[in-house]
Amino acid sequence: MKRFSYYIGFGLMLTLFLGAATGPAWAGEQKMTLAQCLKTGMENNPSLKASRFDVDISTHGIKEARADFLPSVSSSYSMTPIRSISAKGYSTDTDYVDKDIRSFSIRLTQILYAGSRITNTYQRARISEALAKTEMELAGMELAYRIETTFYKLMKAKQDVITTQESVNRLTESVKSAEAFLKRELVPWVNVLQARVDLADAQDLYKIAKNDVNRQRVELFSLMNQTMDPAIEFSGRLNPLLATEPVFDDSLKYALENRPDIKSLVYQLEIADKNAKIAVGKYLPTVKFDVGYYDRDDEYEQLAEKRDQRNRYWSGGVTASWDLFDGGRAWYEKEKYNTQAQKISALIEDAKNAIATGIYNALYSMNEAKQRIKSCAEGLTAANEYYDVEENRLKAGLSTIPSLLDAQDRLLRAQANETRATLDYQLAVSELKFYTGKEDIE
Repeated sequence: MKRFSYYIGFGLMLTLFLGAATGPAWAGEQKMTLAQCLKTGMENNPSLKASRFDVDISTHGIKEARADFLPSVSSSYSMTPIRSISAKGYSTDTDYVDKDIRSFSIRLTQILYAGSRITNTYQRARISEALAKTEMELAGMELAYRIETTFYKLMKAKQDVITTQESVNRLTESVKSAEAFLKRELVPWVNVLQARVDLADAQDLYKIAKNDVNRQRVELFSLMNQTMDPAIEFSGRLNPLLATEPVFDDSLKYALENRPDIKSLVYQLEIADKNAKIAVGKYLPTVKFDVGYYDRDDEYEQLAEKRDQRNRYWSGGVTASWDLFDGGRAWYEKEKYNTQAQKISALIEDAKNAIATGIYNALYSMNEAKQRIKSCAEGLTAANEYYDVEENRLKAGLSTIPSLLDAQDRLLRAQANETRATLDYQLAVSELKFYTGKEDIE
């Protein structure tokens, strides 16, 4: 009984230890779905982390610009010893020169008006933060698109491994059948050679498919910023056809209202406008209010009780300054930003055209792939039946090895065509999601 309790305790400790050592939840499960890949990528991808830092930087920029609305306070302290070296003239009392001067001051300065430059700078900082958030959203959308398409390519590659493995198995049996028929002198030697050649080709396709799986796995781990782990299995499938086909007008309208890159260009246009206003503000006067407290103490070496002096006083006032001429610097700076705004406006139109083209292409690709899926399904059914018939006919002595090999080749092509069409449809759906900015398309 004690030994039994000991084993139970040891088992519990081992379970807890292994649970703590497995790391992330998906690592313990040894499987990752598409949703888990997206979540992991969004949390760990370095480029997306950099975008988050850009948002933090722009947030600090807002606080920096906001500080210009507040007064600045400065203080200073100095001690200056003065010693006479020589004196000439009618009065040469060097004792009156030898002294120590100590002074302290504290000063408050508040900008009252600066040609709206402070306000425009603050508004520009807020727009920059919105721009950084939009750029982060765009980076996340691009990352999600890459993870999703890579995941689907991996699912297709895994299906290719299955179909090519089945092809290798069928051709292996075909080679055995051909060799058996050769021993009974029912087929010529050339049929055996043909079967072996087809088997070698199928084995090559199988190896290529396995390598494609490895390549897609490496890409997926890289996008998630995770170490390559052979123990992790990616689980999923290519999704079925959509119940309803998306409409171009609705897709384009949604994209123009929600695509981050369009928002980003609009924010850049607003920033260029603020920069132009800041440049114009340099032609306007700057008005400051100053108030200060001063304390000066003069200590003489001789006759200090008669000559020492300490003054405490304050002063305050308003100062206006106006740069009347700068060689046209501010003017051309304003023109530069106005031209930049025109450039951004052109880029917005170009982006809209690119989005419309992308949506058109995605819809065309979806429609084409949908038609191929239907025809490939019919072709695969016929290819399976054709192979079964030829296999049975060969066993009955009514067919030949070349006919069976031809049926096998047609079956493999039908399987590959169906998998390719399904992948192309899924990639087209992902492309439509990317161009519209939607998280999902139903």
